[in-house]
Amino acid sequence: MPQPLENPETSRSTDGRLARGEATRDRVLDAAERCFAANGFAAVTIRQIAREAGVTLGVVGFHGGSKDELFGTVLARRTDTLNALRTEALAELKAGGAFTIRDLVDAYLAPYLQIASRGDPQWRAYAQLIARIVSDDQYYPQVRDLYDPVARTYIDEIRRLRPAASAEALATVLTLTVSSMLSIVASRVRIEGLSGKPAGDSPLDYRTILVDFCTGGIEKALPPNEAS
Repeated sequence: MPQPLENPETSRSTDGRLARGEATRDRVLDAAERCFAANGFAAVTIRQIAREAGVTLGVVGFHGGSKDELFGTVLARRTDTLNALRTEALAELKAGGAFTIRDLVDAYLAPYLQIASRGDPQWRAYAQLIARIVSDDQYYPQVRDLYDPVARTYIDEIRRLRPAASAEALATVLTLTVSSMLSIVASRVRIEGLSGKPAGDSPLDYRTILVDFCTGGIEKALPPNEAS
């Protein structure tokens, strides 16, 4: 039986509504990201997010759900991008044959540094938000499932290079590495103050020294291979 022809006008109307809905959702998420970054999760209200986004309370609820759900969505949409880039970087390393701890450190840190250096105000807000919550244990359950799976794949690769290292030592060196990265991204004003010279324009300017610093710490902290 022949299928009825699709009405082009109806199709365009539907596409238009979907596009407007996606644009509104992005506006809500962007506004929430800025609010959470500037004031912290506890201090932000849905009303503030609605005002920042220029929408009604109902629109925020429709696109974001509760404040907890909205917070999780704000974190997840950035993490998806980072996880994909880090996974791709690791796959390239493994496809190329032998690699070092420094290669792993660079593959893990570089995507975040590159994104944070683009000048996108929303990614700057995200970096500010992560710097705010990373030292507060209450937020770990919300970020654990977002960040830890890919982090564990990198830990597994470091363990292959240093098989005598304990699980605690491996987790510690990765955590300290991430802390160093977040510090460089969040602010470089103290570097300028202590050095008496202008700081780099972007986090990516510190890629080499950051990777060298973290690699040196990891290699010193973990027990060497027996063959070394």
